[in-house]
Amino acid sequence: MILSSRFSASLISVVAGLALSACQPASDPSETTVETTDTPIVTQSSATQEETDEVIVADETDESMVNSEQMMEDYSKAMTRMDNEIMIGMVYNDPDTAFAKSILALHRGAVNLAELQLKYGTDRELKLLAQEIIDSQQQKIGISNKWLASHPDAPNPKPNTEAMQLDYADIVGSMNYNIRMGTDSPVADLAFARGMLAHQRAVLQLAQVQLRYGTDVEMRRLAVQITKDQPRIIRILEDWLTKNAPTPAAEDLEAEDNTDVTNENAA
Repeated sequence: MILSSRFSASLISVVAGLALSACQPASDPSETTVETTDTPIVTQSSATQEETDEVIVADETDESMVNSEQMMEDYSKAMTRMDNEIMIGMVYNDPDTAFAKSILALHRGAVNLAELQLKYGTDRELKLLAQEIIDSQQQKIGISNKWLASHPDAPNPKPNTEAMQLDYADIVGSMNYNIRMGTDSPVADLAFARGMLAHQRAVLQLAQVQLRYGTDVEMRRLAVQITKDQPRIIRILEDWLTKNAPTPAAEDLEAEDNTDVTNENAA
């Protein structure tokens, strides 16, 4: 019970961080200073200019920015739903039941993430992949639901329960952090590719844990199928990010340039 509480507290803190990062207030673009003079003619001109400025500010509140804020909020909600279900499964006593419940949560989470890509994304390759993920998850969701209906959790821990729970905690904690960081991008395609890559890696890792500790034939068969399916999807996402995502080296170089400028200004 102490172990379970620790896992739950850990995941709750990750989910809270995800929700907080998705709900940061946007800067107010209306804080524009308009200078005026004492002459009536110039004052009339200034009023006209002020009206023009208001139009420009309104135009600059671009629809893509509104969509990106809504997208990140939707990702946060999807993550919270997935985490709530995973936190139940990962503290089960029976490794087979823990796997069935946790992998069910991840399959549903994959569908939610893919639906967000179809809603916000523009890249054709990623949209096709998202649709494939949605279609492929339905069978696996059905298998897990049906199995869980007739397999309640064990009343007491088994010899390998603690080791299984620790492995799950590491995998889920890492996945949550990486999805949170990945989906923080305002670019829909990047957010999906990075978030889904972290998700798919976690699915593969949970299947490997099931093969290490689980004994149920049907759940082991599902785990084997996952280990065959996931590497292809992971490669697709990795290849897409290699071609389309900013490279770490470029980002580091930009950060160094900004630091140099700051230092020069300070000097």
